[in-house]
Amino acid sequence: MRMRSVLRRYHHKLNGLTRIPSKLRNLKERLIRIATRIICIGLFGSCLSPINIETENKGGVLTVTGQVSTISEQNSIQLGLSAETERLPFPLSGAYVALVDDLGNTFPYSEDALFPGNYLLPGFAGIPEVTYHVKIVLPSGEIYESVPEKMPSYTGPFTTTFEIVDEEFTDFEGTVLLKPFVKIYTDVDPASVEQAKFLKWNIQEDFLLSPTDFPDPFNAIPPPCYITQNADPQKINIVASDDVARTSTEQLLIGSRIVDWSFLERHYFTTYQSTMTREAYEYWRKVDILANQVGSIFDTPPAYIVGNVANVNDPGERVLGYFQAVNQTFDRFYTLPFTFPFPLTMEPCTYYSYKYTYLPRCLDCTSVRNSSYRRPDWF
Repeated sequence: MRMRSVLRRYHHKLNGLTRIPSKLRNLKERLIRIATRIICIGLFGSCLSPINIETENKGGVLTVTGQVSTISEQNSIQLGLSAETERLPFPLSGAYVALVDDLGNTFPYSEDALFPGNYLLPGFAGIPEVTYHVKIVLPSGEIYESVPEKMPSYTGPFTTTFEIVDEEFTDFEGTVLLKPFVKIYTDVDPASVEQAKFLKWNIQEDFLLSPTDFPDPFNAIPPPCYITQNADPQKINIVASDDVARTSTEQLLIGSRIVDWSFLERHYFTTYQSTMTREAYEYWRKVDILANQVGSIFDTPPAYIVGNVANVNDPGERVLGYFQAVNQTFDRFYTLPFTFPFPLTMEPCTYYSYKYTYLPRCLDCTSVRNSSYRRPDWF
C-alpha cells in the first residue's frame, strides 16, 4: 500500500498538467514509467537497497543487485530478468555465480532453495583492502562480470534510535489518514564520515507471524513464519565526507515505517552502515537524483544510469544493477506490542470459537512475500 501511495502521488503530479505539447506529454509518460520502475525494481532485493533503473520498460534485461561484505549474512546476489510492465523482475534461477578476488581465488555462491534467483555465500566474510568482482554464467551460456572493487579499510561505529510519531498517509483510494509511523535515526559523526569518505545506510526488518492455532486432537501448534524485507525501500541514505560539517554531529532520518499488523509480534530493525567506494557512491547518488526528479515534466530528462556489470562478449548489452564491495557494521533493535503508547487494533490471527473467517496470512503465513519457516540465528 505504501508503494501504491507513492505511485499515486507521482501520477497525480504529472496528470495535473494536461494542456501541454505532444513532446512534453511523451516526456510525462516517460517519467511516470521511471517513477514506477524505481519503486518496483527497488523491492526486488529483500536485504539490499534498490538496484539500477532503466528508463524504458524493456523486458528480458538482466538485473543484478548484490555485494561482498565483511558481514557473512549480507553476502548475497539477486538475479532477475526485467518485465515489460511495471512489476518486479522475474527471478533468474540456475545460474553459476562466483566471487573472485585479486589473487585469483574463486568462491562459488549457492542458490537459495527457498527463494529462486537469490544466491548466497554462507560462511564467507570479505577482507578489507582486497579487490573483488563477481562472475555470472547464465543457463544459456552468456558470461557477465562486474568491474573489480577494492573493499574499503574503515567502517565506523554508529547507533540508531527511533521514535513513534503520527503522520499523514494517503491510502490506495486517495484518502488522507493520520497513521502512526516508526521513525529511525542515526547520528552522523563528521570524524567518522571523514575517515570513511562514503557511507550508506539501509534498514532490514524481520518480524514474526504466527498463524491461527486451530484446535485439533493432537494439540499441534503450527510453526510461525519469519519475514524479511526492506523497511523503507524507496529511501536512499548516502553521505560523503564533503557533505558533512566537521564541527557537529547531525541526526539523520534513515527510515520510516508505518505501524501495521506486522508489529503484533516481535519486530526487528537491523540498520547496516556500509563504507563504500567512490564509484558505488556515485552510482547511488545518481539513483537518488533520478528518484527525486520526477516531480515536474520540466526537469532535465534523466540519463541512463550505468552500473558496473557487463557481458564479457558483448560489452554494449544493457545490464541493470551494481555489484559492490562494502565494509559493514550494524545496529539492531526490536519492538513488541507494548512498545507503543497505544493499543494495536489490527486484526490478529488469534483463534476464537465464535469466529468463522480469518485473513489469508493467518491460514497460511507463507502466503506473505519473503516469508519462510527459516528462523534467523539471532531472532
